[in-house]
Amino acid sequence: MPFGNEFIIIQYKNRWKDGLTTRPCGESMKTIVILLSLFLAPACSASAAEQQLLPVEEITIAAVGDLMLGGRAEPFLEQFGPDYPYRNVLPALRRADLIAGNLESPISARGTAVENKKFTLRAGPLAARSLASAGIRVVSLANNHSMDFGPLALQDTMAALNESNILFTGAGMDLNDARAPAIVKIKGRTLAFLSYSLTFPLEFFASAGRPGTAPGYADFVKADIEKVRPSADIVVVSFHWGAELMTAAKDYQIELGRQAIDWGADLVLGHHPHVLQDIELYKGRLIVYSLGNFVFGSESDRTNWSMILLLTFRGNTLSRVEAVPIDVNNYRVKYQPRILRGKLARDVLAGINAVSARFTTSLDIVDDRGILNVSGPVSVQKNDTPRASATAPDPTRPVDRQSAIASGTVTSPTVPEFPRPAPGN
Repeated sequence: MPFGNEFIIIQYKNRWKDGLTTRPCGESMKTIVILLSLFLAPACSASAAEQQLLPVEEITIAAVGDLMLGGRAEPFLEQFGPDYPYRNVLPALRRADLIAGNLESPISARGTAVENKKFTLRAGPLAARSLASAGIRVVSLANNHSMDFGPLALQDTMAALNESNILFTGAGMDLNDARAPAIVKIKGRTLAFLSYSLTFPLEFFASAGRPGTAPGYADFVKADIEKVRPSADIVVVSFHWGAELMTAAKDYQIELGRQAIDWGADLVLGHHPHVLQDIELYKGRLIVYSLGNFVFGSESDRTNWSMILLLTFRGNTLSRVEAVPIDVNNYRVKYQPRILRGKLARDVLAGINAVSARFTTSLDIVDDRGILNVSGPVSVQKNDTPRASATAPDPTRPVDRQSAIASGTVTSPTVPEFPRPAPGN
């Protein structure tokens, strides 16, 4: 039965089969190592010198928002094929070496819906094939819906993703599984993905003997980043946080996002609000507080716009960000996001700039895309003392509007609004 840590093994399974990791042992290994060092040392030195003159190869990650392929989206996949949702946006997605998003539901027909929860979500087995058809390689399971139908459905989800060669992080059969990174090797570099939930219900959080999601407690986040940092060239951390439909990040999001960078993350991605929020360039690294929806099996006039974020790393350093604005209002697009053009595209990008102005982070709007050229990272100062406001919810403390965890549909009248569609559009 495939469980949480198998996604790391998948990376090397073919190599074992092909005999590329054949391991001599004992004295034979020592002999081979000595002989290789004698014959190859001059060549290795020359190769290293030559490589210094070669251009550094780029890696591009496409980050997308929330994915929920059940509900009202499922009949469209059944009728038009599993790749239906992505046909309009494939030109953008295909520019990436890797696509990552947030899977907002279990993929299972088993389990029982949890009680006293307003919305419980699930998708059928076609969902995993749909994700794979788009080229999605990594998904976060750390959210407030992965456990909607209990441990059996979570187990089925992980099995379905494994069968489709999609890596996951942020949930597992116990706390260690949930906190384990997804590891991807691209163009000779190692990318590590971690993800955490900062949303109710608290009962969804994994523990030593309980399946569930990875809690976003600051000490967990810090320890996990520092554990994977020495073996990874690029570390990406995702958080499920904030208030639904709120277009500006809360104080605790800002604090924890920055701390993740201070602890060693190269990129922070946010999910849960279902709408776009601020972006912040912090010490040369990007924090995206919310990517909004991508393909989500429900209909609402309050979730209109999102973006595909193309993040290019030159070597191990973020060098360029390109925001591709998309229409995700399912009354109009029918679960098939469309790339925006013209004034509407520029208005959405201007809305991102408006909410991001407090961070002095701004996209250059060029040909209906938002461009941010990054000069390079600033030295990160280690912060060993996370403040309490950056922790996940404590069930012993009362929760109010300023709590670290947001629940419900809270909006902020003081935050600039993103453009609303004209009647008939």
